[in-house]
Amino acid sequence: MNIAHASEQTPAHLTPKEVAAAFYNSYNGNLAAGFERFISKELVLHGFDGPNQRDAWIDGDIELTKSLSGYRLEILDQITEGDKVVTRWRLGGVHTGTILGIPPSGREVSLSGISIDRVVDGQSIEHWSDGNFGKFLQEISGETPTSGRAAPVHHK
Repeated sequence: MNIAHASEQTPAHLTPKEVAAAFYNSYNGNLAAGFERFISKELVLHGFDGPNQRDAWIDGDIELTKSLSGYRLEILDQITEGDKVVTRWRLGGVHTGTILGIPPSGREVSLSGISIDRVVDGQSIEHWSDGNFGKFLQEISGETPTSGRAAPVHHK
């Protein structure tokens, strides 16, 4: 099935991988609608900092998309095993809005991670996520070079 058309079908008729792909692709369009359609209201969430609430996840990710000009999320890989889908993703943009209380830096920043969704009846009912959030926070606050390379070592 063409993933671009997956979001047009009834979620219950999609495979777990099609549901996950349609959800992550909604980050590049109508994210609120993606949450409504593909993420269960009874979601069990295991976020970056442990269990969390669905509404806090929605609010945080919408704030993130609005704070980065040229925002884009890219699905790098997806692997399915039964009702679980592992998605390796990367997002980024230019930090032009306040996020997590950190004022705009004008820096190009990125965040990458791996998420696992357990999909039943066309919705993610359980979600785990882990990524390089510490590096991302350093980038937006200007504490580290955004190139990902270590600073040169000068020998005496």
